[in-house]
Amino acid sequence: MRCMPGADWMWPRTNRNGVIEVKFKADSGIVDQGGGLIWRALDNDNYYIARYNPLEQNFRIYHVKDGLRTKIADTWIQLPAGVWHKLKITHFDNKIEGYLNDRKLLEVTDKTFVGSGGIGLWTKADAVTVYDDLVINSGPKVDG
Repeated sequence: MRCMPGADWMWPRTNRNGVIEVKFKADSGIVDQGGGLIWRALDNDNYYIARYNPLEQNFRIYHVKDGLRTKIADTWIQLPAGVWHKLKITHFDNKIEGYLNDRKLLEVTDKTFVGSGGIGLWTKADAVTVYDDLVINSGPKVDG
């Protein structure tokens, strides 16, 4: 699946807890590159996002609440663009862990969105990203 900015790739789910992973390749972009996962999405303005950007050489987790994006975890890591990488998020209750290529790099506790929500893929600006092998493993379904 090829994802370009502005594309809506959200799947409605009732997941609250679980593991989401996807392979991605940053194909192009001058202003921005890379991509990420969206989860516990309520709508286009309220969700969590984890993304890797090879231009900025960082991996970050944000929450977007009422359209305002707030960084809640980040680290610097240099991975090449144009090759496949694996991004994985685990989210159980309020504990979030972020992995790149099977290496845990981020861990944060956040209570912004405590209920179930949708899952999606993300890019921005002029980034063009290819995704493959999206895997969703739900934990216990708990609505709240």
